[in-house]
Amino acid sequence: MTPPPPAVFDAHSDLPFRVIRKREAGRRAVVAEDFLPAMRAGGITARVAAVYVDDVYLPEMALHRALAVLSEVYADVAESDDVELATTADDVSEALDAGTVTLLLGLEGSEPLMGDPRLLDAFYRSGVRLLTLTHSRRNAVGEGAPLSSPGQETGKRGTPGGLSETGIEVVERAEDLGIVVDVSHLNDPGVEDVLSVATEPILASHSNCRALCDHPRNLTDEEIAAIADTGGVVCVTTVGSFLASESPDLNDFCDHVEHAVDIAGVKHVGLGFDFFEYLFEYMSERERQRMRDISVAEDLATDESAANVPAALENRGFSSDEVAAICGKNIQRTFERVLK
Repeated sequence: MTPPPPAVFDAHSDLPFRVIRKREAGRRAVVAEDFLPAMRAGGITARVAAVYVDDVYLPEMALHRALAVLSEVYADVAESDDVELATTADDVSEALDAGTVTLLLGLEGSEPLMGDPRLLDAFYRSGVRLLTLTHSRRNAVGEGAPLSSPGQETGKRGTPGGLSETGIEVVERAEDLGIVVDVSHLNDPGVEDVLSVATEPILASHSNCRALCDHPRNLTDEEIAAIADTGGVVCVTTVGSFLASESPDLNDFCDHVEHAVDIAGVKHVGLGFDFFEYLFEYMSERERQRMRDISVAEDLATDESAANVPAALENRGFSSDEVAAICGKNIQRTFERVLK
């Protein structure tokens, strides 16, 4: 008898971006109708639902917009059968053991903190359990890596910097509260600063290997190894521009998984799909311009396609236990350790 495929824990989804816009247009139970069937088809049991505040709301409306998104996600999950929100380690374990589709809330970018680390306490009480410190822009915490490949940048950027004093305080407060610190999108000096102060496992929720694809959004081998040394996990993403320069696909995705395992060890690699094509219809023109160089993997671009990942990894020689670790158990372990 063929064993069932492993439960998949996706470390990054922009699901809230769609939920609030559909609800503002009058829809209800968006998660159940627009996401749940595809997540089940792809074997995705748990997922970090990241609250991202797009440029049009910055800076003055960042806090308001983030709270509005959280409010709508809570309301939508309450209306969506067979979907749960997790806030504790026990919630995560019980949901994965039962096969219940479960969301954990994250913030993608610290702009809603408005430069005040104390506001992180309020977001914690609102259910946020992961903090991606920056997106691909500078904020009061630090600076994000550009989304463009080297030599393709447009516009002007100042001298890149690491974490600010506020950023250090935010990392320390996140760890005190029991919020997973996420270094994806952060530039190299910022990643180095997080690694210098972190005392808990950290996550790179959707980043690939720069050794295979020379993009500033990807991690160096040294960064990958250092994240593993914290006990954390590097989660490989399907964003095509971070996989390969030409025709990125599932094979390239598996190449990055293999390389990350070679550097970090199999216990420190996970999945952070970042399926994002559905976002474009809601983006402002400014957002579209920032995303202009971002492509998708042709055969790994939807929740349903995630079902192909376990078999593809087994075909690379990973054992069933190793595939289960990469697909979900490693991220689960990180949340169980960090969440209070």
